Amino acid sequence: MEKISEDVQKSLNIFLSEVKTKYESLATDYRSKQEESENQNTNEDLLLVSQDDLCRLIAQIQHQKTPPPKVKATKTMAPARATDALKEELKQTRQQLQNSLAELSYLKKHCETAVSECQQEKQDNIQLRQEVEVLSQQLSQQSEYCSGLGSACCTLLWRVSKNEDTIQSILIGSKIEEFLALVSSTLNTYVITYKLDWPDLNSEESQFVHALCGITTNIVASAFGREFLITSPQGRQLVDTYIVVLEEAPSGKSARLKNLILIALNNMSINQNGIKYLSSKRGIIKLLAWILQEKVATENQAFYFHTLRLIQCLISVESNLNMIHELEELPKHIMQHLQTYKNRLIREFAQEVSADIQNHIHRKQ
Repeated sequence: MEKISEDVQKSLNIFLSEVKTKYESLATDYRSKQEESENQNTNEDLLLVSQDDLCRLIAQIQHQKTPPPKVKATKTMAPARATDALKEELKQTRQQLQNSLAELSYLKKHCETAVSECQQEKQDNIQLRQEVEVLSQQLSQQSEYCSGLGSACCTLLWRVSKNEDTIQSILIGSKIEEFLALVSSTLNTYVITYKLDWPDLNSEESQFVHALCGITTNIVASAFGREFLITSPQGRQLVDTYIVVLEEAPSGKSARLKNLILIALNNMSINQNGIKYLSSKRGIIKLLAWILQEKVATENQAFYFHTLRLIQCLISVESNLNMIHELEELPKHIMQHLQTYKNRLIREFAQEVSADIQNHIHRKQ
């Protein structure tokens, strides 16, 4: 718009210059004509001019004398309004630009703050990760130390607990209830943790758990220990845990642990209250039958003997209708297999248990 105004001003200046030049030229011509007319009057030589030419000349002179500002105002009015509008639009654009720049500056500061906080969080996360790794290593070391210490102590206690006098000393102490609860919770956690990835027998965890079960097995090997365990709430809870472990522990790899549990349950069945408590557990005969069927494929003689012995103890309980129904559902092919087993002791014991089962069923019918 400023360029357009300059062009209009320049054109007006040129136009005014031309008008002024023509005006001066006409004035000069007029004066020369007057001088000539005066000279002619003086010399009595007159020039005759028609009325029309004189009117036209007067009109031209009047026209030249008219000042040009009106022409300038009319011709520059529209460009001036356009210039004002553009100036206003330019002012608004500049204001919007300033607002945008201010907003950009704010967003930039906000972004820088966010980036700084993000970097700080990354550093904090790295530091926390390092601390977690250190704590994990310390926890692993402590776990290994505790497992090793527990394995060593419990293994020694397992050996010492073979003496019946030692069993009485253990049971008289004030920590036996806590010990039984510890054995129960440890077995549950052990089975849940390693059910799909059973550890090696030589690992510290395995030795620790086996030692715990061995101690309780030696405890129920004594009459005083059997009575104490079956009358203690923690002792009955441990028996329930033993049954769960027999059901949940994987086949094959957990053979040693299951064997210790079966020995403990057999020792418990010698006690009158113990055999009643075991026979009250629904599904225990089915569980033992499943263990027998499982060990048919592995040919584990210890399992056959302890399982058959426990079944024999359970069927000796009178007035147990649930036990009768479970005995009727006992798979016959398992007992038939054991009655023809290559080991004479297992074969004779299986024949004896099978006969006791049949007699028990017929007597109840």
